[in-house]
This record gives sequence, structure tokens and C-alpha cells, in this order.
Amino acid sequence: MAERTGGEPIGVVFESTGHRAMCLIDAKALTEARRRAGPAFRAATSVGGLVKISTAEVLLLGTITELAADRQGGDALIAEVEYIGAGPAGPDGDLAGFSRGLNLYPHPGDPVYLVTDRDEQRIFSPHGIPYIEIGTVHPSGSVRAPIAFDRLLGRHFAVVGSTGTGKSSLVALLLTRIIDVAPHSHVVVLDPHGEYARAFGPLAKIWSVDNLQLPYWFMNHEEHCEVFLASTGEDRTIDANIMAQILVKARQKNARPADRARITADSPVPYHLDDLIEALQEDMGRLEKPAEARNYIHLQLTIQQFFADRRFRFVFDPELWTCSLTKLLGDLLRFPAKGRPISIVDLAGVPSEIVDVVVSTLARLIFDFAVWAPREQRVPLLIVCEEAQRYLSREPAEGAISAQRQLDRIAREGRKYGVCLGLVTQRPSELSEAALSQCGTIIALRLNNVRDQAQLRAFVPESGRSYVDVIPALQNQECIVCGEGAPVPMRISIDDLPSHLTPASDDPKFSEKWNEAVLDDRVLAEAVRRWRES
Repeated sequence: MAERTGGEPIGVVFESTGHRAMCLIDAKALTEARRRAGPAFRAATSVGGLVKISTAEVLLLGTITELAADRQGGDALIAEVEYIGAGPAGPDGDLAGFSRGLNLYPHPGDPVYLVTDRDEQRIFSPHGIPYIEIGTVHPSGSVRAPIAFDRLLGRHFAVVGSTGTGKSSLVALLLTRIIDVAPHSHVVVLDPHGEYARAFGPLAKIWSVDNLQLPYWFMNHEEHCEVFLASTGEDRTIDANIMAQILVKARQKNARPADRARITADSPVPYHLDDLIEALQEDMGRLEKPAEARNYIHLQLTIQQFFADRRFRFVFDPELWTCSLTKLLGDLLRFPAKGRPISIVDLAGVPSEIVDVVVSTLARLIFDFAVWAPREQRVPLLIVCEEAQRYLSREPAEGAISAQRQLDRIAREGRKYGVCLGLVTQRPSELSEAALSQCGTIIALRLNNVRDQAQLRAFVPESGRSYVDVIPALQNQECIVCGEGAPVPMRISIDDLPSHLTPASDDPKFSEKWNEAVLDDRVLAEAVRRWRES
């Protein structure tokens, strides 16, 4: 590609406001600039391209957001340029430095120039800060796109995109680059479809219902109620009060006498199933009217049913009352990492009845650990939540609010305690507005739904609003990055991920599978066997 140089101006400003400039572009000068730079530069001089405006020895950088023919005729175009940042002009007429934001605005008549290769190097070269790279800046094809490491993780981030656009592959690439920079990371991925097990090879520890032990007594009062109570209205209030009373008694029985006064229904103190049932029956025995025992009997039957169902053994097993909370946190959060800085929690095999409670309990334990860790010894943590709209819904289902509450709490308060939340979703319009508003960096692949595009536009920074209009036209392996982690809003051509490290999220190929004859029924027998043993 020919080098892009400043050369002669291609136009002038004729109108300026607080966020954009209207420019009159000389079509002949633009054509000549394109000819000098070569055909690969053509995209940089259209919508999404960068230009600079010279004013008072300062160069203002902006993005072309709209191009139109001059209605008065002649060889001119009207360009709307949205401001991004500014820097001092060097002796060669290029940027000598760059920073976001403006404190000086152009005047009508100020000249407009094309951004040069040297300008781009200064804009996209991080200065003294850790960063990762996931691709190249479009349309340069050669300038690497940096994402500031601490700004990305210090303010939460969201990855959005329609089904099939490559969200899972992008998340896998993003985490791989994070680990390359920080090999002693502490990352937990909540994986509802079991996609990520193959994406990180030996770098990840995989947790599933086969090897995860999440003892029932780790749950707080709200999580106990979400599992065991099916009642509504006044009955639910009564049942919740009963649950609180028996939890306190069961937990107190296994605490030291000096600590019993401080025990609450939420305290992470072990209790045995027999002690919980005993406390329930003891309270029921004090009732004066047999009719009042209905709530107690129903609660006891429900509790015993969960403990008897083998599908829930990784949570509701009486033998788990001796498990160590310290060991679970150490294994889950990778303390020490032992060469595996990522924990992937495969939720695909978790029964739907308790999957929200499992997510709630894990998220709460991670956040409470961060809160109670000594400030001088606090270690930053990252929780990546795939299909985030399932647990952080804009309109949560009645009764299923524990996961919503805990993840929303992390979104609002996590950065104070070094807990970053990475939200991954195909439907940002269904995601909690409170959670999305806390994401300092937005990484967007193609979005086809108009509601999703509108939702995203409301939450991206002002300087990146125009990039939302590009999102429906993004190609595969392209994304937009806006916010704290990006030096400027960027359209990125994403790097390839080796095929053996891509998540297992490929769509089935009907044309191939339906041209293969099924010769026997072994697949049916195997499916039924796994079904019964689950």
C-alpha cells in the first residue's frame, strides 16, 4: 500500500457545533488523494474514515459519519465529521501526540486533511500502559488495534452480537490475549452451553456437575427460598419466615457457642440436613392448630425431595456439609493458578430448576470473597457471563431473582473491590439496563435486530454513536469497540483463532448430516443411557 501523507487540504469547515463539524470537501482533491494512496485507501475516505482539522496549531481528529453531494452543484461533497480528540501539530503537519476530547473547536474556513499513516500510528499506539490486541484497525489493514488492559477490566465490558457472528470465538480470543499479558489471571467463565471447554486447552480447569461440589449450605436465605418455595403472595412470606427461622437454628447448632448470637440465615456456616429437618419439626410441634402445619409439611417434603433426587447431588447431598468453603474458592478462583488461570463452569448439565441458584451462589461467593479480603491483599477477578440476558434480564421472571440480584450488585459495586464483569449477549435489548450502563467498554459484532441496535446506541459513549449505524453492515470477523478500553472508537478486523481453540459453538450442517444414512440405533441407546444417568 502506498503511504498516506498529509499533502494538500481536501476541504474546509463551514459549520461547527459542540460535537461535530460540517465540511465542504473538494471532490477533485479527494480523488487525487485517493489516487496517490492507492485503491486500498478508498474505504478510509468514506463513511467511518478519519480526517483531521487544522486550527490554531492544533489538529482535531474526527470520524466521517455522513457524506452527501452538495445540492448547489459543483465538484464538492458535504461531510459530517464527529469529533474524537486532538493533538499538537508537528513540524511535518502530522499529529505530534493525541488525547481524547476537545477544549478547542474549529472555525469556518479551517482546512480539512486526510489522516496519514504516521497519524494513525500516534493515535493507536498506547503510551506506557499495558494493552492487548485482537485485530487490525479497519480499513488500514496494518495498524494494530490496541485495547487498554486496565481500562477494559476496571470498568466492566460487554460483548454483543447476533447469533452466528462469532461472539464465542471473540470472547475466547479476548481471554487468550488477556492471559498472554497476565499469565496469573483469575478468570471464571459461566458457560451455559458447554462451548468453551476446548477453547483454552491446558490453560483452563473445567467444572461441571461431574466434579463440582457446591454444598447446599453455601446458599443464603434468598437462594434457599428460590429452590424450596413454590408458593406466592402471603403464603410465600410465611414460608420464607419459616425458612429463615430453621436456617438460623440449624446453622447455630454447628457453630461455636460464642459465635451463635452472630449467626443469621445468610451466614456461610455449615449445617446438616438432619438438623434442618429437626428444627422444622420442632417449630411445627409448637403450633396450636393442626391446620397451621400445612406450610411446614409441604416445606419438609420439598426439601427431602431435592436431597433425594440424584440430579442435584452436586448441591443437595447430606455428605457435603463437611466441605470447605476455603477449598472451593481456591479451586474456583485459581489460588494458586497452577498454570490454569481460567475456571470454566459448564452449566449445560445443571438441571433447569436450580441453574439460576447455582449462578447466584457462585457470583455471590466470588463477590463476597472480594469484599472481605484485606484491601492490601485484594486480587482482581474477572467473571465472564455468557448468555447474560438469561441471568440479568431486563424483566426478570417472578421468583427467579437471586442471580439477577447478585450479578447486578457486581455490575454496580464490583469495580470498587476489583471484580470485573464481562457480559456476553446476543440480545442487548433484553439485558438489564442498569448492568449494561455500567459497562465502560462495548465490543459489538453485527446486530440484525433493530431493537438491539437502538438499545446499544443508548449506552455507547457520545463519540461512538455514529459507529452503531455501521453495526448492521459489519462483515464476519469484524467488530466495533467503543468506550474506556479504546483510544478512539474503532472498527476492527478480528484476528483468526486457531481452529482447535475455537469454542464448540458451530451450527449443525444439515446438508451434510442429512446425506449420511444412520445405519443403526446406537446413538439412540447412548442418548437414553446418558439421559437416565444424568
